[in-house]
Amino acid sequence: MKSDSSLIRKLYLSALLPNVISVLGGTINVFFDGLLVGRRLGDAGLEAVNQVLPVYLVLCAVGSLIASGAAQLSAMAFGSDDKQEGKRIFGCAMTLALAASAIVCAAGLAAARPLAGLLSTEETYAYALTYLRVTLLCGVFKVMLYVPYFYLRLEGRNKRSMAAMLTMTALNIALDCLFLFVCDWGVAGAAWASGIATAAACLLSFLFLCTRGGNFSLSFALPRRKDYGGICRFGAMMALNNVLSAVKIFAVNKILALFSYAGATAVFAVVNNISEFSVCVQNGVPQASGAMTGILYAEKDAPAVKGLLKTQIAAGAGLSLLLAAALCALSGQLGGWFGSAADVRTAVCLFAAGLVPATFNNVMCYYYNATGSVLMSNVINVSRGCLAVVLFCLAFSGLGEWVWLFYPAAELFTAALFLCAGCAAGRRSGRHFFYLLDADSEREGRTLAFSAERTPEGSSAASMRVGEFCEENGLPPKTTMAVSLSVEEMLTVLAEKVPLRAGRTDVRVRIAGEEVIVRIRSGGRRYNPIALAQEEEYLGMRLLLGLAERTEYQSALGVNTFVIFLRTAGTRTGDLS
Repeated sequence: MKSDSSLIRKLYLSALLPNVISVLGGTINVFFDGLLVGRRLGDAGLEAVNQVLPVYLVLCAVGSLIASGAAQLSAMAFGSDDKQEGKRIFGCAMTLALAASAIVCAAGLAAARPLAGLLSTEETYAYALTYLRVTLLCGVFKVMLYVPYFYLRLEGRNKRSMAAMLTMTALNIALDCLFLFVCDWGVAGAAWASGIATAAACLLSFLFLCTRGGNFSLSFALPRRKDYGGICRFGAMMALNNVLSAVKIFAVNKILALFSYAGATAVFAVVNNISEFSVCVQNGVPQASGAMTGILYAEKDAPAVKGLLKTQIAAGAGLSLLLAAALCALSGQLGGWFGSAADVRTAVCLFAAGLVPATFNNVMCYYYNATGSVLMSNVINVSRGCLAVVLFCLAFSGLGEWVWLFYPAAELFTAALFLCAGCAAGRRSGRHFFYLLDADSEREGRTLAFSAERTPEGSSAASMRVGEFCEENGLPPKTTMAVSLSVEEMLTVLAEKVPLRAGRTDVRVRIAGEEVIVRIRSGGRRYNPIALAQEEEYLGMRLLLGLAERTEYQSALGVNTFVIFLRTAGTRTGDLS
């Protein structure tokens, strides 16, 4: 029997690659639009796509604000054993996303000409206006896509999300080639290719989410007053990230055009497309854990939250190093891929130098947001998302090709900033400066967590370990027996009915006031023995239900979770007398 669990780590690692690919599918549309437009229309077309990117990011901000905030609230509701509340919040997200996208896109279309004039230059205005209008016409699908994107992750259906996003990527590339090089539709063709591919991915994602026995069905609900605050609190980080990116792109373009060397804006267009491509690592690594962290935090499982964070940091560092090495090796060719005559080697290598700290900062930003330290999350977001980048770009603008030092400088400054802020916050609250978690129950010995073997012997050993824990914490003999029998019965049923070739079952027992909460998490097929307790073979399960105050079952993150609530003062019915 292990003292620490490996199931959450395995869940995260199994979700990592599908999630990285899913994020790649969401960002590669911009990458290929820039690449193919540049090859077809030259630097003017490439710059126009880059200049309109802030509008695209505003649509992303609207979708991510609503969907990520709602999904976090749903995850916390699931972690607090309130599945119906999680489903209601999903309906609210659907309503808000549809209404907000319609309003934003209509307003953008009405102001398309002055907006294109603000974003573009005289040489790129016509391209920018066309690309902007088509982007806004298809904008509702971009916003709505975020809802199934985040909720598929909560369901543990990462491969389905990946399939939808890969479909979008493949369709976008095929339509780009058709519309740009065969139909000769110019920049409008690239915009329509992206819009049609996004619409297809949106419809496919909803199909994957709302079929085959999942927790969610296509529904709409009117939000309550408290929902707006909760969604904004937990969704602000991702929305702010997109808004700050839009401001950053606009500001850096202006600084480079006014104060830096000739051709710097063309180089920035190439590097910014590469930056969008790299988001698959920078965002994909932490987003794979978002729902997991929310559920574990709601369960007050501080050790599991810390372990999950360490796994993310290690995975992010490894993937970032690989991507940085690949970019440096290809730096001499990337400009030509985009049809640009500019020398981008120095810029690409300096951007690559900042990838590891960039991913680390992003992991911590998502972590703090999911664990309730929203202010700390926003400190990171504002610094690396815009403020530090713009200030360092302005400071280095007279250094010629070395202006691109602003990429690693901004990330290193942000890391130092939030670590200093963490030390200050830790001193005020008495929490660890890095994790900022309340782990009082673990320090007081009121929580037991371990992994049990999926065998009869493992079930028996787990029962004995739980009984010892209850005795050490002074629980009455009747309660101790009820808790240990509950664990043994549930583990025995799972071992028999949901066999796995390899793997363990997570067990966590927490004493909270007058209540003992037993939480058992298991991989394998979807299975709920609580609903089948009246069958003849489930005599032990019926006894368990008689002992418990209440029981809960949910399928989230792609695993079965069973929660049993018992009173510390004794059992409900006295069946053990």
